[in-house]
Amino acid sequence: MNLSDLLDLLHVPGGVPASALAADLALITSMSPELAAAPLSSSDPAALAAAYDAHRPRPVTAVVLTANEEERIAACLTALADDVDGCLLIDSGSSDGTAEQALRARPGTRILSAPWADDFSRQRNLAFGEVTEGWLCHVDADEVLVPSHAGRLRRALSVLDHLLPGHDFVVSPVIADHGGSVYTNTQRVLRADGSFRFRGRVHEHPYAPGDFAPPRVQVDVRFDHFGYLPEVIEKRGKRELYVRLDRLGRAEEPDNPKWVYYEVRDGLDPAAPEEEVRAAFALLASVTGDMVPDEPGYRTERIVDSWSLLCELAVRLGDTEALRTYTGLLAGAGRTVEATYYRTLVEAGRLLGRLSALVDGIASVESAEEPANRRLMARLFELQSTLALASGRYETVLPAYRKAAERGAGRSVTEDFAMLARVLAEVDA
Repeated sequence: MNLSDLLDLLHVPGGVPASALAADLALITSMSPELAAAPLSSSDPAALAAAYDAHRPRPVTAVVLTANEEERIAACLTALADDVDGCLLIDSGSSDGTAEQALRARPGTRILSAPWADDFSRQRNLAFGEVTEGWLCHVDADEVLVPSHAGRLRRALSVLDHLLPGHDFVVSPVIADHGGSVYTNTQRVLRADGSFRFRGRVHEHPYAPGDFAPPRVQVDVRFDHFGYLPEVIEKRGKRELYVRLDRLGRAEEPDNPKWVYYEVRDGLDPAAPEEEVRAAFALLASVTGDMVPDEPGYRTERIVDSWSLLCELAVRLGDTEALRTYTGLLAGAGRTVEATYYRTLVEAGRLLGRLSALVDGIASVESAEEPANRRLMARLFELQSTLALASGRYETVLPAYRKAAERGAGRSVTEDFAMLARVLAEVDA
């Protein structure tokens, strides 16, 4: 029996006896194929469950990079009370009360002073020289484990240790931006005695020797992230910092396409003029193109993401040919949701443009109205009002409806208005 088989048995009544093993195993949501195929020490779920009851979990250490985090550090560490055995702060010269707040929230917290060297990976990798046993859980100071998930991380790591004791891999909890994006491939938890180390000055991830991406396990453990709130980004200058580090990475590794991806993603203003968007598109397309990576690695990790970003830039440029190219690549890479979104956006834009042209076409014959065609003009104005509503030409909706009503038509439009009112009432409710 392999791990995938055991996970499948969770969904079979009586497949895995009710036990701590079954409860903790349910926290695993996905994993790399090589881990799913890993053979287990026994083919008997009951024997695995009994052995798990005697299993002693390895220690878990939270690693937090800090630099003037006195307003955030206590909430971060307090939330981890049930999940970690110790905390290690790697501090880049805080001048506020970060250390005091950390020690008050978590007595016994270790604080390692490490001057900032424009390299997040360097800071994170210092933890491997300080902790050599168990697990290292990298948490940012502005991330907080949600209260309902307290204890889950320790349980997930314990069951993974029990079932995969001879395997080295990384574990990804979910990180959700407050009011924004949700990230699942976070790769934040590593074995302290494992072979993986972080790479990249910024947007860092762990890699195996040879720059290969490590096997991964995703778990149902969520942290809420408050660092990308607009006021926080502005106050702490995050955008400027990330762009500067992106450019340093690109200067050091000019043949690595991911730095161009990051520089465009982090640095291109949403309101940038067309010439800047076009230049960014040309640069990113030149370094990624249609290159299909054989497998994820340090230099190929953002190729597919680059195609998605190229689609976004193509939308801004109105380049339908580029959209067809890169949505095809996204679909081939299994990113069907993104491919469908951009394809739909192109087709919807084309159709809305056609509807808008029909609205204008009706307006162009208004001067040709005469008593003999008044009834037909009424129906045309009714149709114009409906088409204007459908195409977002809202300034035309009511004038066209009034013209239709004056000529004895417009009933279908009032029915549309009534339906829209009911929908909006449901939205408000």
